[in-house]
Amino acid sequence: MTHGLLTVLHFLVSTAFNLLLLVLWLRMFLRYFRISYLHPISSMVNRFTDFLVYPLQNLIKNPVIGRVDISCLGAIIFVEILKFSLLGLIVYGRFLPFIYLMMLVLADLIIQPCHLLFYALLAMVVMSWVNPMWRAHPMHEILVRITRPLIDLGHRLVPNISGFDFAPLVMMIGLKVITLFITASIASVLL
Repeated sequence: MTHGLLTVLHFLVSTAFNLLLLVLWLRMFLRYFRISYLHPISSMVNRFTDFLVYPLQNLIKNPVIGRVDISCLGAIIFVEILKFSLLGLIVYGRFLPFIYLMMLVLADLIIQPCHLLFYALLAMVVMSWVNPMWRAHPMHEILVRITRPLIDLGHRLVPNISGFDFAPLVMMIGLKVITLFITASIASVLL
């Protein structure tokens, strides 16, 4: 295959897997923050991910420990392994060595939820600017519950200054620093 086709294939495969992982992580967060299964967003997320999570729920004796959905975490790990195996085939024409595969999976297990939290914070900030009365939207409750611990931590680090809330910005920068550090560290190890 030509280099251009491989680049397009890499983009399409990584995008498809990243979107699936985003929805799986959202399912984990919805369960962790105890969002009702009857909530419209929760219902949609469950429908999209049931095909991966249900088989694992049948295999695992206790699929939930506390507020953590172990079967969903297993599905995330399975999808991560599949993602990097396929990307290794596309880029190198062979499967990645097991140790590299596991390093990439472990790194992505940190990076993906950081991305989800980053975009949740960004959505909260943008919606509060664009439409301050958006509390009736179904996504509002989910975003508030998911981002509240981060915003509270941000308020402890940086209090409001003259009525301006910089906590989301500080936390978004922190999340980006984490993802960039891990990405650069993994890239240096693999190269």
